[in-house]
Amino acid sequence: MTNQHYASATPIVTTFNLPIPGTFGTTAQLCTRYQVSRTTWWRWSQMPGFPRAVRFGRSVRWPVEAVEAFLTPQEA
Repeated sequence: MTNQHYASATPIVTTFNLPIPGTFGTTAQLCTRYQVSRTTWWRWSQMPGFPRAVRFGRSVRWPVEAVEAFLTPQEA
């Protein structure tokens, strides 16, 4: 058996694997996009007014545009 090096578990971030506005993104995609941990994402999701997750079978997705609107500071 050869000694092979395997790729790290950290995903490579490209524009191809980030969610497209108007679609639904996974928790991992959105954590990568906003550069936050899954713990921070969970904490944000518990805040009043944060967009609700949508279940597609066993998969949980977030509406990208609604999340972006929530996280963008509103001008007074």
